[in-house]
Amino acid sequence: MSWKNLFRRNKAETQEVAEDENQAPVEAETGQAQKIQAAENNERILAAKQQHREGRIAEAEAVYLDVLKSDPENAEARHLVGVVCLQRGQLAEAEQHLRQAIELDNGQAPYYSNLGNVLGAQNRTEEAYQCFKQALNLDPQNLTALSNVTTALLSMGRASEAKPYCLRILEMVPDDTNARLNLAAVLIEERETHEAIAVLRDALEIKPGDVDLLIQLASALELVNQLDEAFEVIEQVEEINPGIARVSMLAGMISRRQGKFDIAEKHLKAAIERGLSDEEEIEAFNQLGLTFDAMGNGKEAFSAFEQSNSAMAKYVGGQMADGSGYLSEVAAIKDFFTDETSRALAEKLETDDDFRPVFFVGFPRSGTTLLEQVLKAHPGLVTTDERSPLSAVIREIRGLPGGYPHGLNRLDSNDLIRLRQSFREFCWDNIDDLQGKQLVDKLPLNIVHLGVAKLLFPKARILVALRDPRDACLSCFMQKFEINHAMANFLELKTTGLAYEAVMNLWLHYRTGFDGSWLEYHYEDLVENFDDTVTRILDFIGVGWHEDINDYRQAAKQRVITTPSYRDVTAPVNDSALARWRRYEQELTPILPTLEPFVDVFGYDK
Repeated sequence: MSWKNLFRRNKAETQEVAEDENQAPVEAETGQAQKIQAAENNERILAAKQQHREGRIAEAEAVYLDVLKSDPENAEARHLVGVVCLQRGQLAEAEQHLRQAIELDNGQAPYYSNLGNVLGAQNRTEEAYQCFKQALNLDPQNLTALSNVTTALLSMGRASEAKPYCLRILEMVPDDTNARLNLAAVLIEERETHEAIAVLRDALEIKPGDVDLLIQLASALELVNQLDEAFEVIEQVEEINPGIARVSMLAGMISRRQGKFDIAEKHLKAAIERGLSDEEEIEAFNQLGLTFDAMGNGKEAFSAFEQSNSAMAKYVGGQMADGSGYLSEVAAIKDFFTDETSRALAEKLETDDDFRPVFFVGFPRSGTTLLEQVLKAHPGLVTTDERSPLSAVIREIRGLPGGYPHGLNRLDSNDLIRLRQSFREFCWDNIDDLQGKQLVDKLPLNIVHLGVAKLLFPKARILVALRDPRDACLSCFMQKFEINHAMANFLELKTTGLAYEAVMNLWLHYRTGFDGSWLEYHYEDLVENFDDTVTRILDFIGVGWHEDINDYRQAAKQRVITTPSYRDVTAPVNDSALARWRRYEQELTPILPTLEPFVDVFGYDK
């Protein structure tokens, strides 16, 4: 969700103008004339606030400004001018006025709450969060501040921290549908989408026909593959409030998944024309690209993906996603893990370890989510859904003196044993039903960190998904990822090719020293020869075929799959994505020379 969407109900005028009890007191002046003037100003502000509530904003603003002429240090008048600027979208001016109001009187919760709204509208989420927290410190029962703290935490991806605030609001106001809307967003982030749907249905019992609740319900239903009902909810919204851009986008997404590509194109183009938030526009162009791709229109599809990626690059520009820095780190890891260094580190581990996790890796968009759903259906296996214990260990290493990877040289035997224990503790804390099952730690780009994986667990097995490098890179360019340092490389075709080169060269470097503890499989073989390929993989892992494998698609439909492939893995296995690159050969020309060596070494030149 974008900040704009999350705050769609928490508008400045709903509290600070409508409620008089939060008005800042006017300090007593030393002279009788000043006292009279202050009282008159207070009465004028109260009357102007009534005009403000009635929508006569220009008239109210004129009073606030006139008060400031005679009393430049009137904090409430300064605050309300800031509210007016905020309502008009004049964010720089609003911030200036609100900060001045706080300088004059730092004891008013609404001042901080509105400053938080201004900062949030500028995507300065952490600063906004701190303002909302300060508003709560001043007024712990402030419902708007509670709601906005929840929203800020959600926007920062900190759903577990947001949940108590939602519940706190509902304790105070059980029928607060906005709190239920935020709680549903929390549950979706926590992968409890079915519970979120129940919360939204309850909220709609309280407030039938509420458009925001209905839109969130349709989005949640799409996530759990209940496409027909999701579309019915969208149609209900259209009857209540036609022409909402986000609703058109959702209709396009659902229609595409239903194979109604002409309808999808119509809805998605309408959504873009009507105007979306920055984040929604990224999604809409990406969905339009996928629609054109399914229709066989490669040229228009590639153009739509370029527009989506360009919008994403602009959107995350301030978040300092460092794609080139990621490539430099991959190169540093490759230089670090020489045979000599690996042996020296292994000698520090005086105790052996019989724990044998399977590390399931590959370049992104190589079909790992499809196989994970297959493996998850096996009663003897448990997979991590990309909540990777190895990634948790890598994060811990990054915080050590010397950083990653060079800080590994500073670790002694006890340090390495502690990292092993951290891996296990993460499993116990985050992975259900591990007892008696084989762990499969699946996260594609953990392929970069296999040096650490084999150091800590020498008996671990490595399962590597391969896909035609041209298809893998094309699919990465086409996919809308959550952007981090690694994924930032997929916003441009050239850096996508460079990322593939760096990552897969590192894998070729690793595999020479891993003896027989690794297995590569081709995604294409999984699609074209499913049973034999899965059997070979299960034998490598150490478990046999189980009849539940045959029902993996039905089981996947009941799960909330959070990877970019969640919309595809519940469909029957088909070959529509094989050799897709041939439709885009002209567009891929700039990176084909970079990929050619890997086409050869991984056997795709035949």
